[in-house]
Amino acid sequence: MKKAGRFCLKCMGKFEEYVSMTMMAVTLLVTVLNVFARYVLRNSLPWSQEVSGIAWTWAVMLGISWAYRSNLHMGIDLLVQKVGPRLKRVLFIITYVILTVAFVFMLYMSIEITLKGGYKLTNYFKLPYWVKYISAVIAFFNMTVYSLRFIFYAVREPAKFVECVSINGSGLDDFDRETGKGAETA
Repeated sequence: MKKAGRFCLKCMGKFEEYVSMTMMAVTLLVTVLNVFARYVLRNSLPWSQEVSGIAWTWAVMLGISWAYRSNLHMGIDLLVQKVGPRLKRVLFIITYVILTVAFVFMLYMSIEITLKGGYKLTNYFKLPYWVKYISAVIAFFNMTVYSLRFIFYAVREPAKFVECVSINGSGLDDFDRETGKGAETA
């Protein structure tokens, strides 16, 4: 069961990473093609804004989730670094509990928007807007799971937890590697 959980979390991270990078490449490619068409061929691509908008939304939403998992968001931990390890862990736990509540709320709101997006269609391809909005549901669901995982590790392995979420840590990637103590207890 533990291996299945680690495998699912690893797949979530890889999905976010690959889809985000692919959608960023699609956004860049479509934008460059449209600029070329507009300035060289004197005729823009009518579908380019729609495709780049959907791809950009997917890249951003899954990118923020992947960055959260990997501890890549910028943080200011000047005050946290000045306190002892026990208080530091408590502060991190409080932070992750607050983030979990925020992510659950954002998950709820993104589900609401996605459900309403089935009625509105895009201009060119006539796709329902939920195709775009579902990326937020996936991202906030994943970030909720990651926050709960961070809290679990804060309680289970406090020393390693503080090291992994500090400024030089790699977040859940440090815990979810196949080797090491974090992977064995997860």
